[in-house]
This record gives sequence, structure tokens and C-alpha cells, in this order.
Amino acid sequence: MSLAQPESVMLRAGCKINLHLEITGVRENGYHELDTLFFPLPEPYDTITIAKAPANTGLNLRCPAISIPTEKNIIYKSWEKYAAATGWRPDLNVAVEKGIPDGAGLGGGSSDAAVMLNYLNKYSPNKLTPESLNTLAVTIGADVPFFLNNVPAHATGIGDILSPSNISLAGYSLVLICPEISISTPWAFDAWDKTILGNNADNNPKEILTSTTSKDRKHSSRALWLFNSFEVVVYSAFPKLRAYKEKLMSFGAEGAVMSGSGSSIFALYREMEQAKRAATALQAEGVATYLHHL
Repeated sequence: MSLAQPESVMLRAGCKINLHLEITGVRENGYHELDTLFFPLPEPYDTITIAKAPANTGLNLRCPAISIPTEKNIIYKSWEKYAAATGWRPDLNVAVEKGIPDGAGLGGGSSDAAVMLNYLNKYSPNKLTPESLNTLAVTIGADVPFFLNNVPAHATGIGDILSPSNISLAGYSLVLICPEISISTPWAFDAWDKTILGNNADNNPKEILTSTTSKDRKHSSRALWLFNSFEVVVYSAFPKLRAYKEKLMSFGAEGAVMSGSGSSIFALYREMEQAKRAATALQAEGVATYLHHL
């Protein structure tokens, strides 16, 4: 039995960081194999208001921060694909207030898609099983399945093969910064291909990517190994981001690393006072900064 659909509901779509992100291979179709550890954060977040709409009006989407046709928006795609899978096509008015910056590596679009899918499946008369919903989510975006459950998860494949992670950052303070630099994920992958694979054209990509250039590449403490394969190309193109990372480290961080394909960077501190000083310093430079005590 389905729940009664509310007239209107306001939902939050949180973000994610990648505690580590390693590109481990390239498929024949050009997709990249990843080994990454997703960790959810409640802020920054997008606010999504979903309300019933008049019959036969379909999905009316308002998202002033993103100037693309409605049918290309990931929320619309989620609604459309859910309808195709279940036959339930509710008429809705959806308004999105963006708090997660675009091109920051925080998964804002995927998070929005997951919120829409969870909403639809909660009130649908034709609910999908968790497994079927996950399968549908993969067709929308590789990160979407993670956001359906929004708990720490280890991911492989193209980021879509998830397994639960018991990683705990309890006691740490985390500073997340979102510089006003937008980085396209396709650009980052292309730059990585040209830089890493291009410099090793005579080698097999798998051999390149599993070489022992890093002694702790398969270390038993890998879960806490802060690493991001994209940093080598992103910092070359955007040196200001490297400077921000170094500044975060200068306040005594245990580690700092870029999330996703950038441009956001986070740092972990054992002492809240260290984190507060780092956050204050970056805010003084006009950088959007979020402080979390985990």
C-alpha cells in the first residue's frame, strides 16, 4: 500500500566527498574504472520543493541557477525514467534552490536525482525494490546509487558498484572549501587521459595504473588514505587550488585532498580550534567554507 502523496514537501539534498579516488583503468568504451570511498556531508545542500500540480501538466521544473532545458535536467530525467519503469507519472511542480556549487566535485546533480527517485518511490503505487531502484539510478548517473542511501560506501566499476563502508571519522573536524572555480568532469577525465596515458603510450593502461609508484597504494589503512588521481592535472591547470590546499595544510591538518574532479577541497583536523582557524582564514579570502565536526 502506497503512502498518501503530500500536497507539498521541502527536501534537502546533501553532498559527498571522496576520501580517496583512484583511476584504476580505462574501458574499451572510454569509461574509467574507479576505486573510491564516498562520504556524505549534510552541507552544502540543495533545497528541493516538490508539490502536486494540476492533472496532465507533467513535471514543471524551476531551477534558476541552471540554465539548461528542463528535459536535460537530471531531476527531469529521474522523473521520466521512473515513469517509464513503473507507469506512475505524477504531475509535479519542482523548485530547486542550489546550495551545492556546480563543478565542485560534490555530486550536487546526483544528489538531486536521488532525492527525486526516493520521493517517487516513497509515494508510488508501483514501488520498485531497492535493487531495481539502484539499477535505475545507475542509468541516470554513476554517483546516484550512493545518494539513494547516503551512507559511507566503497565504490568500484565506474563508481556504481557499491559496498558498505564502516569508515568512521568520529572526533575529526573537517573544513570543506568551495572556490569559485567550476571544473567539468569530462574535461578532467580527458586531461588525465592526455597527461597519464599520453605520456605512456607504449604501455598498457592497466599496467600503468597498477604500478607501485606509491608504496602504500594497497596499504591496509587504505580507508584513511587521502588521495585523488585528478589532482595532478587539475592543479596544473588551476594552481590557485594547490595554493588553497597548502594553506589548509598549514593550519595543522592531518591531510587535505580534492573531492571528485574538483574544485572543492577538504581537510581533516584533530583539533576543532585548528579547523576554526583554517576556516576563518579561507573565509577571509572570500572562499565559501563549511566547517563540520564529525
